[in-house]
Amino acid sequence: MNENINHILILGCGQTGLSIGRYLDSSIKISFYDESEISLNNARNLFATKEHLYFSGDLKEAYFDDVDCVAISPGVDPRHPIINKIIKKGVPFHNDISLFFLKNDLLKTKVIGVTGTNGKTTVCSMIEQIALESGLKARAVGNIGLPILNINQVDTLDVLIIELSSFQLEVINNGKIDVGVILNISDDHMDRYNSFTKYFQAKEKLFGLSKINIINRDDGKLNTLRHKATLSFGISESNNKKDYILTNNHSGACIERGGKATLELSNFRLIGEHNKLNIMAAIACMQSAFPELNEFKINNLKGVKHRLEWVKSKEGVNFYNDSKATNVNATITALKSFDKKNILLVAGGDSKNQILKPLFKYLKQKVSALYLIGQDAHIFEENFNSINSLKITNHKRMKDAVLSAYEDASFGDIVLLSPACASYDMYKNYKERGNEYKSIVEKL
Repeated sequence: MNENINHILILGCGQTGLSIGRYLDSSIKISFYDESEISLNNARNLFATKEHLYFSGDLKEAYFDDVDCVAISPGVDPRHPIINKIIKKGVPFHNDISLFFLKNDLLKTKVIGVTGTNGKTTVCSMIEQIALESGLKARAVGNIGLPILNINQVDTLDVLIIELSSFQLEVINNGKIDVGVILNISDDHMDRYNSFTKYFQAKEKLFGLSKINIINRDDGKLNTLRHKATLSFGISESNNKKDYILTNNHSGACIERGGKATLELSNFRLIGEHNKLNIMAAIACMQSAFPELNEFKINNLKGVKHRLEWVKSKEGVNFYNDSKATNVNATITALKSFDKKNILLVAGGDSKNQILKPLFKYLKQKVSALYLIGQDAHIFEENFNSINSLKITNHKRMKDAVLSAYEDASFGDIVLLSPACASYDMYKNYKERGNEYKSIVEKL
């Protein structure tokens, strides 16, 4: 830590906030704040000393008195009027990742930063698995689940992979990132951002931190960043020989670069074209960080839990858990992954002020029944009740929705949980939602 920081205020006492508290030098005075008294008590139990201060309830300007720095957790909205006022006063703001970069120079460790609306966790997991299979010491951290400040002996790693959400990027102004990739961008977190432009600008910050910038050239909303990109990946043709392209040859799908096959995907196990793009992004990141690597083992790659996760087959009906689909585009991606299959879809929750209309044609083409849960079920009904072929029912509990879908399903059908919404109206997080779905399915 900077020697001039003697008193820091941590906003948010969840997993990230607690990791910041553990990381800080014991000589630094810490003030902890969380709206929830229960969360604040977790901090009290871990850091109960007379020197520290603890605040809960409504945020007050007095909590910022005499602090040299503020550490903000991703779940705390920086648009809060008091936070805005403190920022204008020039008080420095950090998060766990910017604090990590303050202390670690990572001269011998390659750093790969991954962002995008969808696919971040999957791509980070792929990069980590590929690196480990290549004999490298690797760790994926950040929004993927493990707080970056929780890792030990970071200087012994060959590669550090950081999943970066827009919430994290909007606070980071320093950092050493060797390779940065933006996978895609679409409307999300519109309850947090005043406009899509603000959300885009948060994602765009990655390219200001990275030495090598990689972009998905097929995502039209990223076109304005093409001039900042070092190379790209996608299905469309490219004039840059360094770019990666997904093609088909005599043995099936293949990743090419410079007209030459880089990786055959004939035995690639993960379903959906989006996962072929994900593995292409992962390979592009790895070869950018380690140009000497030319062979990659991918046949044993495991998918991410709660992301198109196969749960069970019961009487010819296959159940998939896609609880991590917390926005419309993620659910569209899931629906596109099941070609020529009838889908019975469980969806709903906190829609985060998203526009739901892009789902319309995919529901009409691929889904026979929609089982709605959560606070915004009525918004789904209003948007899609004009689809005559679509049966729509509303359910108070996940169990009721799953049982109804199973009752309606026939041999060969897919029952899919892919909510297109956040989970916070009914669950602690998407993992808890997905685990309940799996538990219900396993008991069928």
